[in-house]
Amino acid sequence: MNSITLKPELTELYVLNEFILNELPEENLQVNFIVEEIFVNIVHYSNTEFITVNVEYENPSLILEFIDNGIEFNPLLKENPDLPDSIDDAQIGGLGIFLTKEIADELDYHYINGENHLKIIKKVE
Repeated sequence: MNSITLKPELTELYVLNEFILNELPEENLQVNFIVEEIFVNIVHYSNTEFITVNVEYENPSLILEFIDNGIEFNPLLKENPDLPDSIDDAQIGGLGIFLTKEIADELDYHYINGENHLKIIKKVE
């Protein structure tokens, strides 16, 4: 498993994307979406000092683990939003965690020793 620790700054997303791309056989838009949603949420809402991401590719699955020492937050407990009836009724924001839960094959969350641990498994075959 490879690991990277980043500052909680949006500009670090580019570094993270490159790091993860090096682990994959090819770029995967669903993985990119998940990584961006989780990283941006941590940066914006957690008040963390760092974000560590562990990455492991075991064909056909990519295993991602996001670790931060911010405010305890279990995204698996977040209620699903009411979905709009049409694109015209849709509002910006509020669907990232819901879509991540829909796209990922497995999600697991633990709060251990003052740290959030979110593990995401996504088949990338």
